[in-house]
Amino acid sequence: MTLLITLLLSFCAFIIVIWTFMHLRTPRFRMDRADFIKGLEDAITGQASESEWRALVAIPMRHDPELERMRLQCLEIEEQESSDSPPYLFTEKGLEQLRQVRSKLLNTPDKQSKS
Repeated sequence: MTLLITLLLSFCAFIIVIWTFMHLRTPRFRMDRADFIKGLEDAITGQASESEWRALVAIPMRHDPELERMRLQCLEIEEQESSDSPPYLFTEKGLEQLRQVRSKLLNTPDKQSKS
């Protein structure tokens, strides 16, 4: 009898663990436009560290195609205009290009917020 109860409790515990794993989701980081603009402003003013910039441009923005285009544009700017003169991560030309990206984002309506 004890063996049967042990097997039954083990089976129930196993089912609970499997059910829990099936319903858990991996955490997702989803940056919105305001966060992206804030990151750009920090880079433009020399307040962003290298790791903050990496966090800003490293993750694809599949939820917002326009924001994804801007992220890819920022990666191109980084490739061409990165600087080794702290506190700025970019050359003056790169900073101007970032200002243009920021301006485009501010002037482009956010279709995601209307949904």
